[in-house]
Amino acid sequence: MDSTQRDATPGAEPLEDAVDEFLQRGSKSGNYKSNLEYVLGHWVDWAGGRGETTLADIDKATMAEYAGYLRQRVNARQSTETDDTSGITASTAWAYYDNVSAFLDHCLKWDKITENPAQKEISKDELPERPSANSSNQQFWSPTERRALLDHVDRVASEAIDEKGTGAVVELRDKALVYVIAFTGARGGEILADSRDDRRNGIRWSDVDIENNQIDILGKNQQRESVQLPGQTHRPLEQLKRAVDPTSDDWPVFISHHAPSMYRVLPDEFERPDDDERSLLDHCRTLGVVPPALSTNGARSILKRLCRDGEIEVDGDRDYLTLHGARRGVGEKLYRERGAAAAQRTLRHADPKTTSQMYSHIETSETAENVTEVFGDER
Repeated sequence: MDSTQRDATPGAEPLEDAVDEFLQRGSKSGNYKSNLEYVLGHWVDWAGGRGETTLADIDKATMAEYAGYLRQRVNARQSTETDDTSGITASTAWAYYDNVSAFLDHCLKWDKITENPAQKEISKDELPERPSANSSNQQFWSPTERRALLDHVDRVASEAIDEKGTGAVVELRDKALVYVIAFTGARGGEILADSRDDRRNGIRWSDVDIENNQIDILGKNQQRESVQLPGQTHRPLEQLKRAVDPTSDDWPVFISHHAPSMYRVLPDEFERPDDDERSLLDHCRTLGVVPPALSTNGARSILKRLCRDGEIEVDGDRDYLTLHGARRGVGEKLYRERGAAAAQRTLRHADPKTTSQMYSHIETSETAENVTEVFGDER
């Protein structure tokens, strides 16, 4: 339907067409776009089942019903009498509703509708209670945990260098990876590959600027950003680069040594002799092939192995130190010692409230200490 038709009949555009147009606009890609497609596709199907197929059909009653539907799915998950696999968490329900609201905001911006019914309080009242961000349930790498893991990768890399010299590429990769995530505050998806997003193919050596203490990454907002690269990371990265000896700066910093992944990037006619002692990485150099980048899933497997082999004692429900726990740990250290502004800048939170909510447990603890001191002479 062309723009003149839409102007003549506001809201008459089919939901499917409006959603398709919304998904094509801007720089949506990867996981973000996939999630939007999933949520909005299900919402369109749900509305269609009610006979509501155009923007004009969507009103506050529709959104109140949708909110109620999401609440029912939350209740199904929480019920002890059902094994309903369609259940969702309260945070997921709010995420779904917010995605639909974002789509309707887009329609309002382009004059397809006259108001966003998802923002009506009467509609949102039907949603389950929005869960608070309880920082105590999230993993933060503590200084003790961070130090233990760093000591372990230092020791393993040192022993491997003594035994294999520059052949210790895997051990040096693991060491550099731990140092980078432990001190930069970068998200795993910003420095590692993600098969669901072809724009996220891992940082390259061309992205690393040790002299100016920064890495160029694709941020969560799908824009190129600079992440601080503190001095603690420099030597591990330099050691890794010497060992890998990349033929160009297009090579990924963190290489996947997973054999099937390596074979996928090598020429189809490549055959490895039975008596070949050279590594697949050596063949990549010889053939001028860029090796595959380590993925976020691969990094998780590495962290699990390192924590297990290093017998790292990890607080909380997880039995290993997670990628995002490293990021939170960086923020927590800065929040405690340099304040909220420093943590916000390092973690690149667009909204200061995000930082404040993430580390609210620190503020609560410090407030309690202050109150204890103030009333110290009374009890």
